[in-house]
Amino acid sequence: MGVKNETNGENQDQQSKKKLESKYDPKLLRQFVKEGLDATQIMQKMSIRHKQTLKQYILKLISTDRVLYEVKDLYIKDSKRPRVNQAGFLRINLNAHDLGDIEVNEGDEYSVEVNGNQIILTKIHP
Repeated sequence: MGVKNETNGENQDQQSKKKLESKYDPKLLRQFVKEGLDATQIMQKMSIRHKQTLKQYILKLISTDRVLYEVKDLYIKDSKRPRVNQAGFLRINLNAHDLGDIEVNEGDEYSVEVNGNQIILTKIHP
């Protein structure tokens, strides 16, 4: 009656202690950095999904090797090359672009046209 089922308890402990396997591979990461690959290329080759994870791996490598490693595009966002987010939104920082004579003000509206592989924004004048 008072006997405890130890196998279930051990099994639960093992499952609760399981963590996602880390993709940190210092030899491979070091090689990619020395080859001059940028952040996106390294993330693809190491199957890393988030830039923050790569940042942590680089900091860990720097701490281990006591060498400062620089990875292109790891800390800088390129505002001239906007990307579509998961929700399908494209945000464009117009201040980062040379708009020539086009004046842009808060509240301006634009029509959107698709022509082949181009997206064309045309300012609607009130």
